[in-house]
Amino acid sequence: MAGFKIRFLLTISTLLSIVNANKLVFIDPNDRWQVFEGWGTSLCWFANALGGFPDIRNQAADLVFDISKGLGLNVIRYNIGGGDDPSHHHMRIGGDVPGFLPCENCDYDWTSDANQRWFLFAAKDRGADIFEAYSNSPPYWMTNSGCSAGGSNFADNLNFTYYDAFANYLTDVVEWYSLEGITFRTLDPFNEPTLRAWNVNGSQEGCSFNDCSAMNTIIRKVGDSLYFKGLLGNTSVSFADENTIDQEFFTISCIENNVMSYVSQYNTHAYGGALRGELHDISKLDGKRLWMSESGFTASEEMSASIELSKQILNDMRNLKPVAWVYWQVIEHIQPGIDWGLIGADFSNSSTSLDIRLAYYGFLQYTRFIRPGYQIISSNDEDTLAAYDAINKTLVLVCTNKNNISEVWNINVTMFDIGLFSAYRTSNNNEKLTLLPNTWFIIDGIINYESPANSITTWVFNLKLH
Repeated sequence: MAGFKIRFLLTISTLLSIVNANKLVFIDPNDRWQVFEGWGTSLCWFANALGGFPDIRNQAADLVFDISKGLGLNVIRYNIGGGDDPSHHHMRIGGDVPGFLPCENCDYDWTSDANQRWFLFAAKDRGADIFEAYSNSPPYWMTNSGCSAGGSNFADNLNFTYYDAFANYLTDVVEWYSLEGITFRTLDPFNEPTLRAWNVNGSQEGCSFNDCSAMNTIIRKVGDSLYFKGLLGNTSVSFADENTIDQEFFTISCIENNVMSYVSQYNTHAYGGALRGELHDISKLDGKRLWMSESGFTASEEMSASIELSKQILNDMRNLKPVAWVYWQVIEHIQPGIDWGLIGADFSNSSTSLDIRLAYYGFLQYTRFIRPGYQIISSNDEDTLAAYDAINKTLVLVCTNKNNISEVWNINVTMFDIGLFSAYRTSNNNEKLTLLPNTWFIIDGIINYESPANSITTWVFNLKLH
């Protein structure tokens, strides 16, 4: 009778907490979504600057790529620099990435791009295992404007007489790296091709491709070049890194079926757009891997930057359902207005210490715990991302309170046989991936949790083995 009374009281307590809760979160392991490949970053433009700073580059590499010391990013996007006219001096600091072929009749200079190459191999040494190469612009001498920042009045800039040379250049770089120990699984010849943002004498490399026939021709030539060099078995084409999800959806529709055989992966940036579900569906129908290959946010020491980052991850991972999620560049040059770095650095001064922002820890709430091979599973709550590791019997929930008041969350894990569990939090309350005291109980399969305002909490549950 005493046991029944205790059980009855616990049940009443649970019911009262449910009634008073702001959030009722249910996790369903039978509704399985994407199997996750990993978190990533682009190496440009920070690697081109910091790779030449021996005093801080190892610390930077640890913070970004090492799972025990940092974010553990395993997906790396390497920019094959076109290289601008050496008489030009208009690129942003770090943006003047050297190319490997400085002129039409030159030999390849494989000593070029040493700084970015240092970070590429540093990432591999620290556990990165998925590598993609992409192009922002052809070499300047292949362009119509004579400038790798873009065409005159934002016009398409690859001269049609150099289509073959451009494809050969990209695949030659991929081939050379394969001999050096880096296999690029994918190669994307475009970056935001229809954005109309790439103008002569701009601050970074860029090239417009607004003509569908041009994009079809380039994909075909790049694919053919990979095939003839014996690279196609290890490297395929990704496409098209459009600025918005909606533009990616529409650009895909203009690619011819016979060209699509070379394409294994759709890359989309997420700076706008609403067609997440539609893009996911078309990628699944076409049998293509889907990445969110670039997004970024204005840096801030406030928790608001972490919340914005988390909201983007939640929206993308739950609705777009990509298998990889890639931040633009984790480290950024410290400058007012256009500093998007989770880590701030002075690209002109190697003695300046790295500035680790609070948003870095917001990202860490995801990257430290949801690892490659985890399967994203259903949660009925838009502010929760759930992932399950079947091998190690681990359930991870990342829960974001994006409001300015505390909330009571009831997290229903009745579908799991929970053993030990722990919680980590980042907030404005001097918490940076802070391990929280273990003061919670699972009562009738529910955890009752008061979430502080503007906070991210990660729950790690170890399931019982039977």
